[in-house]
Amino acid sequence: MIPSLTRDVRGLLGPADPTDGRPLTAASDRRADLDRILATPQARQARRVGRRLVAVAAALVLLALAGLQIAPQPRPAYAATPPLLRYTGGDGPARDLLTGIARKAATAPGPARTGDHEHLLVRSWDLWTQVDGERVASAIIPSRTESWRGPDDSGRRAVTFEEPQFTSTTREWLWRAQNLFGDGLAPTAEDYPAGRFPAMWADQPPAGDLDAWLHRAHPRENGPYETIVAVTDLARERLLTPATRAAVLGIVARLPGLTYDGTVTDRVGRAGAAFSVTTADSGLPTRYTLILDPATGTLLGYEKVLTTDAGKLDVRVPAVIGYETYLAADYTAPPR
Repeated sequence: MIPSLTRDVRGLLGPADPTDGRPLTAASDRRADLDRILATPQARQARRVGRRLVAVAAALVLLALAGLQIAPQPRPAYAATPPLLRYTGGDGPARDLLTGIARKAATAPGPARTGDHEHLLVRSWDLWTQVDGERVASAIIPSRTESWRGPDDSGRRAVTFEEPQFTSTTREWLWRAQNLFGDGLAPTAEDYPAGRFPAMWADQPPAGDLDAWLHRAHPRENGPYETIVAVTDLARERLLTPATRAAVLGIVARLPGLTYDGTVTDRVGRAGAAFSVTTADSGLPTRYTLILDPATGTLLGYEKVLTTDAGKLDVRVPAVIGYETYLAADYTAPPR
């Protein structure tokens, strides 16, 4: 019963089945309908746009193929680094010139005194680098460190960071995506009870054998640059009397390979005299430079410059990879 009914239905509807391959209209009727559609203004505009899109697409394909053959390799993107300072008149024996400045330092005034806390203010720029396999991401991060150290080794230290500096939005995005610091760039301020102020040197510079004292945490066998690093570490921790300042400069003056780079205007506009040691003992060829007030021997700044080879660091040599500007060194009252 049901099979026969199914056959009857198929027989009745079969001529109208759109899938049986038989057209519902004649070929002449279909062609006439198409001609009417294509004759409308909308259809003509669509054909023109379509032809333009095809032409543009073809041109883009040709350019892409040509680019694979003749496009130059992209230049490496370098990290943002501070400008080099300009030194002039770097003639003369470094040892004799620095010894002369040391003699002036011995008779120069001591630090100003309005309290009993050693007050230091240092602004720094440092190249921070993240190496992940073959990918290197760098940024210059300025910071400001201010400290007050009491005679009983109590005190306060405050550090603030400025925004990292990049050469492009893409580099900044990649740096932040790696999240190297997390919240590590947030400002900090810590107070320390008596005897707990964090420092490399817990005692004052001695009147005698200052050379051995200065190198206790900076082994002399590391090379002459280690003495430069020791002097800058000391400048971040202690105020120096005129006699101690003169003795420190006398130690630097005797370093092998010391050069006089000439006069320079430091990064806050002060006139200075520059003395350097250049070495690869620290890993890459680097120039370590002290900038001094030629009249008093006061340390104004410290520069680290890669000279000929950046290794894996994404910087263009010569490149400043860090510097410090010493902005205040006096005795004040502790902060409230």
